[in-house]
Amino acid sequence: MRVIVFSLSGCPARWLGAYGNEWVATPHLDRLASQSVVFDRHISDCPHPDAARVAWLTGQHQFCGPTLEFTPQLLMKLRAAGVRTVLVRANHADTDGPSPFYAGWDEVFDTRPDPADRSPLDCLLREFPGVQDRLKAVPRWLLWVETDRLIPPWNVPQDVFEVYLQDVNDEEEDASEARPTDDDEDDEDDEDEITDDQDETEEAAPEEVEVPVLREPEERVEPFADPPTGPFDGADPDAWEWLRTSFAAVVTTFDAELGRLEAMLQSHGLTESAALLLTSDFGYPLGEHGQIGLHRPWLHEELVHLPLMLRLPSDEQAGRRVPALTQPADLAATLLDLFGFVSREGDGQSLLPLARGQAEKLRDAACTSLELDGIHELAIRTHEWALLVPISAGIADPPRQARLFQKPDDYWEVNDLRTHHAEIAEELEARVRAIAAKRIPEAP
Repeated sequence: MRVIVFSLSGCPARWLGAYGNEWVATPHLDRLASQSVVFDRHISDCPHPDAARVAWLTGQHQFCGPTLEFTPQLLMKLRAAGVRTVLVRANHADTDGPSPFYAGWDEVFDTRPDPADRSPLDCLLREFPGVQDRLKAVPRWLLWVETDRLIPPWNVPQDVFEVYLQDVNDEEEDASEARPTDDDEDDEDDEDEITDDQDETEEAAPEEVEVPVLREPEERVEPFADPPTGPFDGADPDAWEWLRTSFAAVVTTFDAELGRLEAMLQSHGLTESAALLLTSDFGYPLGEHGQIGLHRPWLHEELVHLPLMLRLPSDEQAGRRVPALTQPADLAATLLDLFGFVSREGDGQSLLPLARGQAEKLRDAACTSLELDGIHELAIRTHEWALLVPISAGIADPPRQARLFQKPDDYWEVNDLRTHHAEIAEELEARVRAIAAKRIPEAP
């Protein structure tokens, strides 16, 4: 068995076509999804890059936050079984994880972004064929590629950005033209007064067509390449569109680069013989609830809902959608299972029974915890509900009440139903607090 893992730091699930996005072009990711098993409800236990890395290699949930010192059990077990493990770092050094994450690999290749390149992934694209050549004669291996391509500051191609910007402008013009005017209303009244005996052969007067005046833009709009972490005014439509069109251009550009990597895999015959897993460590908030980046631990969907696609060899089970709740700790058991080993340690469980239709669920609920700058929040998600529970607030922040959202209808979590379903909220809060109490040590 040969397995390739792509870790896309900061990738929110909802920005991909496989998870419902209809306006961002990701043809290569869409094709990968069609060839894969797509896990629809992959929920972070601690949406922080370090915590995800620990969960992946240990199979342990990270409710207590990222453990900076840990033993990479997954790598140790694979090495003992003769499986070669190779990590390719295609990220900037400032987004590296804790040192134990890199200590257990047989080989670590650096294909760091080069400022002289057009794209942060150019170095990876140059070196990737050589990495594959080194593994050609190895019968069993795990190749893990991590990239921070989707984390600001972004490399945003101007031409791709302008395409999305034009699409937004076209939508605004269409909406403006579709908006009724006073004259339109008068015309409708006049039409109502037309009698039945009107001469049907009389031709109607031609409608006036307003010809738009084409003019050059006063100045070129640059992408919002480095949005600051912190509060964001979502009520400002210009800022909102500037932010989302910039990120859309980044996602589309990354998709094209991923397509080039996939072509390299195909040239080595790995698209049929190797398993491929694609996931993320956390979703980068882009103003959905008034913040950009990891500013406050508000555990909304955009932060905790992660993509997870598993393409099995020969496209086994291609097209299957798995609605079960899964979490990052499940990856360790899944990778061991792919190599033929059964794991009975840790919190995670293998996803292969779900992927092959042999099981319907692994857990009844997915719990999440995150603390940032002294502010702490818990969350619990079931198939019907999501409850967010603030544990502590910051000095400069107003108290944030617990919030209850109905799933899956309220995807963006805008309608708080806690007061309408107080009993459900109380039950879920007691449940998540009890789980957290077993894992998160109380402050002295």
